[in-house]
Amino acid sequence: MKKIEKRMPSEFGEDRILEIVMKFRPPLVIALITIMVSTIGYMLISHVRLLKAFYMTILTVTTIGYGEMWNMTAKGRIFNILVMTFGVGSVMGYSIAVLINIVTSGEVKKIVRFRKMVSDINNLKNHYLIFGLNDYVVHLTREFNGKGIPYVVISNSENIEDFARKNDIKFYLNLDPSNENTIYLANIERAVGAIVAETEDYKNLAITLTVKNVAKKLKIRNFFIFSIINNENFKEKLKLVGADYVETIPEITSRRIASLAEKPPIFGERSFLEELLFGEETFIDIEELLITPESPVCGKTLRELNLKKQFGVTVIAIKKEDGSVVYLPDEATVLEPGDILAVVAPKKNLKKAVKIFVKSGVLSRGVLLKKKLKEREDGLE
Repeated sequence: MKKIEKRMPSEFGEDRILEIVMKFRPPLVIALITIMVSTIGYMLISHVRLLKAFYMTILTVTTIGYGEMWNMTAKGRIFNILVMTFGVGSVMGYSIAVLINIVTSGEVKKIVRFRKMVSDINNLKNHYLIFGLNDYVVHLTREFNGKGIPYVVISNSENIEDFARKNDIKFYLNLDPSNENTIYLANIERAVGAIVAETEDYKNLAITLTVKNVAKKLKIRNFFIFSIINNENFKEKLKLVGADYVETIPEITSRRIASLAEKPPIFGERSFLEELLFGEETFIDIEELLITPESPVCGKTLRELNLKKQFGVTVIAIKKEDGSVVYLPDEATVLEPGDILAVVAPKKNLKKAVKIFVKSGVLSRGVLLKKKLKEREDGLE
């Protein structure tokens, strides 16, 4: 993978920080001139030594005011009044005004927060880049939070901070999503994929193209781009520019309603089967398992493996390497290299089984993905 050059946006970069710091230059210069003139004035008018004159200047300018350090003449007191008037006004007043202006503008806080955000995102891995700021993204991030899937929301909307706060979004970038540098700052090299879900389909097209170009430029393997669009006419266009999977919102909604219409949830608001498979507290899970060529289970039958008795796992279908599918395979079915098993089991049983299957060269989607991402990450080091 090529080396990535990430540039901090100019409004958050070192030059901008230097500009803010330089706002202190005028009051600093005035303060130095005031202290120098006041010190020399005390030395000339009151005939005192440098250290005593400098000390008196600091006491007067900072309004500490311990009193006169020596018996002053009328000229000395008049000069002291000038130092107090001009020194306090120019040094203390001006400096404090500049400081208050910087603090109340919130610019420093914004820069610090952004740079901290970029640093935190840089430590993420196996996350998703989510583009968009709408109701679909609200529900998507809610699901991701529930499943513990890390993600970064990217949008140039000025409402992104409020949006993130209301929807418990930890990582976000308020930048142009179609800018390549934004994609770099989102740590694309360690991401699983991108979900493009802007409200305007033209934006989805531009973002998908940008993400795909960055992934290709960096030679990132096993990176997936999902696009959610409103207009079906954009479906083929998005696939042409690099989207791996494209869905239209009307299509998703109509498919869901058609399914309900065909089999209405007559027993309740949601069907029992749907609650089992997709409910928030479901204990059933479905997984796909790949039989690798080096696996010792190759050539064995389902009866020999006895998955049901050992793990409580039921094989509901097998997809062969030639694309054919065996539904509800019987126990005499022989497993071959490249077979993909669709299995269903209680979540706890399935997790336990997947860990054991790995040792036998039978890989779940999650395990295979982690393996591929680990290979990619090793290539970065």
